[in-house]
Amino acid sequence: MAILSVVLLITAVSGVGWVSPAWQASERWPTFFQYVSEWFMRFFEGAARIVTGGKDGAGLSLRLLCLLFLIFSFVALRRWMLQRNAFKPGPVDVQQLVSSTADGDSCLEGLTAQLRKQLSETNLYPPSALPAESPAESFLDLLGDIDLEPKKLGTSILRLFSRLRPKVAYTVRGVLRAREQEPMFGITVTVTSYALRGSRTETLWESTWEAAVKAGGYWVMAALVPVTQASRRAPWQEWRGRNLQPELFAAYQEARELSQDRKFDDALDRYYTALRLDPTNIHLRTQIAGTQEKLWLHLDALETYHGAILLDGQSREERNARLRRGPWNPRRSFCKRYRWWRNGLLEARFRYAVVLGMAERTAHQWCRPTVDPADYRKCPRRAHTRSEIRKSLAPALVERYWRTVTHLTPPGVDMPICEEKAARKWLESELGEQGLDHRNVSLIFQLACAEEMYQIASDYPVLRFLRNSSRRRSRGLTWTSLRLNRDVWAPLRLAWAVNQTETGTVEGLRNDLIWPMEAKDLTKRVELARGWWIWRRTAERLANWQLWPSRPWQDRYNTACIYAVAMGGQKDERKRDDLAVQAVEELEASARADLTSFHPLMRSWLLIEDPDLEWLRPNDRFIRFEREIYPHDAPDRDRPERPLWAEVMAYDQQLLRGTAQVMEHTWRLRGKLLPAETHLIAQWFITEKSVWQCVHRVAANQGRDWRDREKLLQTIRALADSALLAKYGLPSQLPELDDLLDEATWAEIGAAKQSVTDFETTIEERLDILSRAIGGTANAVSPIRRSDQWVEAVKHSGTLPNFVMQSAVRHTCADYETAWRALRDQLDPEDDEWAFSRSLHQLREPPDGVWRLLATVRARVPAGFRHTG
Repeated sequence: MAILSVVLLITAVSGVGWVSPAWQASERWPTFFQYVSEWFMRFFEGAARIVTGGKDGAGLSLRLLCLLFLIFSFVALRRWMLQRNAFKPGPVDVQQLVSSTADGDSCLEGLTAQLRKQLSETNLYPPSALPAESPAESFLDLLGDIDLEPKKLGTSILRLFSRLRPKVAYTVRGVLRAREQEPMFGITVTVTSYALRGSRTETLWESTWEAAVKAGGYWVMAALVPVTQASRRAPWQEWRGRNLQPELFAAYQEARELSQDRKFDDALDRYYTALRLDPTNIHLRTQIAGTQEKLWLHLDALETYHGAILLDGQSREERNARLRRGPWNPRRSFCKRYRWWRNGLLEARFRYAVVLGMAERTAHQWCRPTVDPADYRKCPRRAHTRSEIRKSLAPALVERYWRTVTHLTPPGVDMPICEEKAARKWLESELGEQGLDHRNVSLIFQLACAEEMYQIASDYPVLRFLRNSSRRRSRGLTWTSLRLNRDVWAPLRLAWAVNQTETGTVEGLRNDLIWPMEAKDLTKRVELARGWWIWRRTAERLANWQLWPSRPWQDRYNTACIYAVAMGGQKDERKRDDLAVQAVEELEASARADLTSFHPLMRSWLLIEDPDLEWLRPNDRFIRFEREIYPHDAPDRDRPERPLWAEVMAYDQQLLRGTAQVMEHTWRLRGKLLPAETHLIAQWFITEKSVWQCVHRVAANQGRDWRDREKLLQTIRALADSALLAKYGLPSQLPELDDLLDEATWAEIGAAKQSVTDFETTIEERLDILSRAIGGTANAVSPIRRSDQWVEAVKHSGTLPNFVMQSAVRHTCADYETAWRALRDQLDPEDDEWAFSRSLHQLREPPDGVWRLLATVRARVPAGFRHTG
């Protein structure tokens, strides 16, 4: 409409210019320039006649017509700019909050500043195909208070056009409210759109005004996302034009922020909260799986990715029929109900294949009960979780990959598997509870990985040229990377899995890569996967002349991973160094290719987490590359074999020490609140029992289950305020291995690895002692049972005088304060390991009568002060 109005205005003004003698261009000019210059001169001649009076000016009717077109153009153009600002979105005006109660007047300035800060800092976090955090994207331009009323009305055309550009797209207003019932503090938020000519209002109630304002900020963002261009980006495409739940938006935003801060337990809890509100969101599932990978929960990540790839809109029969079709069969991509266009599906399939290919971790966790039978004693909950995952995934893996083992003679089978029934039977026996042979499971997973890489590479060229493919393709998934994974990485890992079997060969396997593989042969295979020789050389020459975009850093990084994986099979030190040289050269090229994306996203993944680089990290060339690209102040870079386990032990230590400090402070405050009501005292011991149960579960499982740690954090949050938690470092971050090595290097040069290993062993022993002490035996003092006894005693304290119960509780507050202080010292490797066990014997039993209490008091009075009469 705006374009049409402007065209009509220009046509009308040009028509007025045709009445007067036309301006003639020089005949020596080209015909095109003559036509354009004459048209421009007629337009300006018409504009001059419109604004000129007298006989040389245009008639009144022409002036009125042009004025009408001008007003129409102004209105249409302004409306278009308003809609553009609303969709972008443009500046948002956040008005000063007002209060409907006298209690809120004193904090209006601070709450308004909090709301503006939250809206200005709430960026949108796009998902990533790599197990790393993508940089946030800014969303709102915040203005604050502005004056929308004009000082005076202008009459000139210049003033009219100065008001053409809209200053504000949305206005946010809020009113603080209060009520008698819980939650008591609320805010009524109103969002007004100048383009849509409408508004939305919602009232939110929380326990504090700060929490209410925070919830109001998330509600504003959730209201704007579906009607702006943010709804075109992941993970909010499915919510375009719909009412996005503010709880869903808040949970996703908080999860991404917590994940960036390495608070993975809280992040997973918030991700699952968001997934409960949007269970069909592929991006939420991939983010959950990515966080599980960072915690080395590869089996859990495999199940999560498998659930994500099933959101393709197909039934089991339709999915199997599609997999049977060839890569160039049109029915493969355009078959009924196959949602190939769904954003994130291809990336989820890629990550699923990568986790399958990490068989040294995934297959190890799948077979964990056989590898470590004592694991059931140490962590029965984690062992039960793995058993449930196996029962759920095994039938799905058999259904999806039975074709990959046909015509093979796998280990333990005398004849080739030729029928579907035999293939299913062999897979069921190897993946079932009775099988669990680590080598055979690794072979199955590598066969599945190779099949998945082949299927993804078959779909990618078709999906690449379909509608909106450039926008839907992930920045972490390129065609060259897929070829490298399909033709080199997956076959190389499959050759490794075959080499791990009993015979070292699998008859009927279509894989031309061998294990181990030399650098020269591997380079030929990599170059073949990258593309044609002539095309590759031409692209490199053009890239050197800066006439062609350089190869993405993902391609270089994947190539480096291939060389690093091949190092694991080489026994010859010289051949291993050749592979290391190739790998480091590719890493250096990837670092130079994209300075904005490679370094901030890939540091921890490259130095610690990526399993492909395990054999490369101890190499001197990689250490030199690390010191050049990621300068560090600690010279000792020797790393333990299980980097995450050291991080988890340090995290458990921080979590339990912070909990002990919070509870020690809490019991100190409770002692000052006495005398107190009976129901309040009973609630103290109820929460105390819950905290001890959570601590006992974390100590017994030694941090193997993130849900135990999250339950402890939630229990502590319920009884302590946020200021106290922040004072003692809760929730704590999962420390990086580099931080632990730095501390160990500072203590003793050259022995950082041994220091970290000793720290792991010490914390494991302390947690084991702590678990036995809290659990107790029939004759030992258990804080869980003692708290339970106090709950019962307080509830049935009618036979005791009030002063007796208050005095007993006062002494018990000091006892629990001492116990929590001893628990904090228990986790210090330099302190006494039995200090906590001794402190538990000081926990008093609840009194069951006046005489029992007096006897206890008499026993504590020195003999010289006792009354002997």
